[in-house]
Amino acid sequence: MASFKIKYAAMIVSSLIAGGLISVTTLQAFHSSEKTENSVSERRVLFWYDPMKPDVKFDKPGKSPFMDMDLVPKYADENNDKSGDGIRIDPTQVQNLGLKTQKVTRGTLNYAQTIPANVSYNDYQFVIVQARAEGFVEKVYPLTIGDKVKKGTPLIDITIPDWVEAQSEFLLLSGTGGTPTQIKGVLERLRLAGMPDEDIQRLRATRTIQTRFTIRAPIDGVITAFDLRTGMNISKDKVVAQIQGMDPVWIGAAVPESIAYLLKDTSQFAVSIPAWPDKSFPVEKWSLLPSVDPTTRTLQLRLQVSNKDELLKPGMNAYLKLNTHSQEMLLIPSQAVIDTGKEQRVITVDTNGNFMPKRIRVLHESQQQSGIGSGLEEGESVVVSGLFLIDSEANITGALERMRHVEAADDAHSGH
Repeated sequence: MASFKIKYAAMIVSSLIAGGLISVTTLQAFHSSEKTENSVSERRVLFWYDPMKPDVKFDKPGKSPFMDMDLVPKYADENNDKSGDGIRIDPTQVQNLGLKTQKVTRGTLNYAQTIPANVSYNDYQFVIVQARAEGFVEKVYPLTIGDKVKKGTPLIDITIPDWVEAQSEFLLLSGTGGTPTQIKGVLERLRLAGMPDEDIQRLRATRTIQTRFTIRAPIDGVITAFDLRTGMNISKDKVVAQIQGMDPVWIGAAVPESIAYLLKDTSQFAVSIPAWPDKSFPVEKWSLLPSVDPTTRTLQLRLQVSNKDELLKPGMNAYLKLNTHSQEMLLIPSQAVIDTGKEQRVITVDTNGNFMPKRIRVLHESQQQSGIGSGLEEGESVVVSGLFLIDSEANITGALERMRHVEAADDAHSGH
């Protein structure tokens, strides 16, 4: 009987010890769970989102239905500051997405481009040859359109009755004691009627009437119009020939109106001709024509190039190499600029790691560099990659909208 009591008591004690252990274990598990819950509650997730489409929110994690990437949590303790001083982004996200920044620098915006061009006649060396009196074509010299002529080359021989009559009057006045004024008036009438100066001088020297006159080329060039034939009558307004000079020639090119301010001197231009790849053609002078093509928004650039050897033929293809640079200005990579069509902005980052959108004004852009007129200061850091992440965060937190309200208020205040 005593042995039974002892066994019964041992069983009760064992039960109590086991119950105590279970209670302790349960209590420890409860406290551990409570700590975990407190840790989780420290960073409460408001929603999940795709950084590429931040306006769509999800109530649980997973894969994005828009992009092949995991949804990103938006924590309740992120960006609680409503002062408009910027936003903060999880450093892990920043690192994973390869966000890069670059300093705002001061320098010149370089512009180097090869522009298609073409060779054309120099219109300053264009003459129209006329007899300026009615007559008869005695002879047409063997010439046609496209032929090159030198100054003084004979074009046609003509007979002009009015010139013969005026010569007779001159000789009569000279032989009968006409006044110097009368004699000078007759010679001037011959000159105005188109009689060549060399024939007038011959008349005064020989005092012999000339009935046949030769019309000659007044300049070196190429004949561009010539259609007279021997035996034709010629009127006073009939064109004997059109002659176009070949030295110098013009090189014409269409340049964007946005770079007109960069054009300063001839050293910026280099002309190359595919037909003569081993030769250089220095630019003597240049001019920018006053009108803009309304369709292409380009200006016509005209360059004058020496052509003594007449290697350059009107209509030839050419290339204009333009190398120039702007005045000093603030520069940032063009990929840092966010252009909405209504405004231009960049994302800056300060020394505390806050990201802040800023409105800027881009003056010019070339070679992936943008010249900034306002909105930034030298030495500031701008985001050049990962902008979609910053833009997503900025839209979610309302940083852009807060900044716009602040700027609007400042503008309204300055207006008063």
